[in-house]
Amino acid sequence: MIAQLTWIPDNGEPETLTVDIPEGLLQQMRDLIGTAEWTSSEAVMWINCRTNEGEPMTKRLFRLARITALNPRP
Repeated sequence: MIAQLTWIPDNGEPETLTVDIPEGLLQQMRDLIGTAEWTSSEAVMWINCRTNEGEPMTKRLFRLARITALNPRP
């Protein structure tokens, strides 16, 4: 499922990317964002994403605790 992911990279400036995540996983992640389990996690995950429309999706490694929002794209 194509979605918008907002995260905080090392520079502290929020960044929003277009991502492709299985629908079930998207909902599980949305349910956890902001919880103590999420914000204190050291877990990482490879996620297919792109920064600009028209670019191909590439895998990037994200620390899950840095993801602040994940919303299905209309």
